[in-house]
Amino acid sequence: MSSKAKIDEAVGGPRSQMLKGLAELALLSLLDEQACYGLDILERLRRDAGLQLAEGAVYPLLHRLEKSGWTAAEWRIDPDNGRPRKYYAVTAAGREELRAQLAAWSEISSRLDQFLARRARHDG
Repeated sequence: MSSKAKIDEAVGGPRSQMLKGLAELALLSLLDEQACYGLDILERLRRDAGLQLAEGAVYPLLHRLEKSGWTAAEWRIDPDNGRPRKYYAVTAAGREELRAQLAAWSEISSRLDQFLARRARHDG
């Protein structure tokens, strides 16, 4: 990550605000595949989705989604180390929200791609 991007993220700049919006969609998508615990979620969003979220950003998002009824949490014993972990899973309402967000993302990204491509047509 560039130093400008790090500063932008640290002070809540435009890149940080975009990441926050995309994090919800990515998180619902991840939890639709399987239940996960907090640090696993963070690692997978960073590694697989390319979202360089701060550790402190994931838990408030998880709590907000749970309060909205889009996720549910339960304590499980980790089979690898025997420690209790709080696992989060998407609910039926969360799946409906995921479908709505995916449709909105598809429309927004398609229209924005078309809009931004106009520069290539005019510059080329």
